[in-house]
Amino acid sequence: MNLQPRFFNPIGTLPHADRLGFLTQDVRAAGTVLGFFSAAAALGARPDELALLVCRRHSPQDVHRQIVLVFHKDGAFTDAMQRLYRAHGRPLGFEAQKRWCATPEPSFLADETYALLAARFPNLLLIEELPDGKRRIAVYASAGFRDHPKLKLAPLSQAMGGAVTRPAAKVTPLPPRPRPLPEKPLPRPAAMAAAAQVVPLRPRKLRSAVALNEKVERKVVDEFRRLLRTVALYS
Repeated sequence: MNLQPRFFNPIGTLPHADRLGFLTQDVRAAGTVLGFFSAAAALGARPDELALLVCRRHSPQDVHRQIVLVFHKDGAFTDAMQRLYRAHGRPLGFEAQKRWCATPEPSFLADETYALLAARFPNLLLIEELPDGKRRIAVYASAGFRDHPKLKLAPLSQAMGGAVTRPAAKVTPLPPRPRPLPEKPLPRPAAMAAAAQVVPLRPRKLRSAVALNEKVERKVVDEFRRLLRTVALYS
């Protein structure tokens, strides 16, 4: 059964959704949290505006799928989630730094969780593994927001809500352009060659405007030293 996030409207998917397979791997790996930040960057959203919901089986022998929620560290949101699942007697395991939590799909409080997510995060990235092994990756916007966020999205397909697949266009390469031959210089008359001789200029002594003002010179030197220290510090 596909997850249908209430209080959210589907607005698109990631431009390169096939590259996000690593986000559905074991959530105990650090790549899930790092992938959350990279997914936010790929969408053009700030991490505190996005929540990632992953639904998958860790192995084919698992009876139920596991739902993992990855989000920006927020103490108030974490406490609200803990109180919600504790009041209903549902298990909800948190990571040590409370940046993601997980629960079996039968224990997932869909409407209540989506309500909390919509009140806190304007965007929801849902990655759901289906029984046939395919993935459904969609980006949702909270229905409480009047304007859709300006994110870098690809359009959703009508069937699964995944990325639209279009046949690759055939590109016919153009024939290379012939390069023009270099023009040979015309021979110059002897009179023109004699007139075109370079006349040396008189040597001139250049004066520095900075050297005429001791205060300005000291300021330039101090600024240059500060620049060298900054470059040495961050290089």
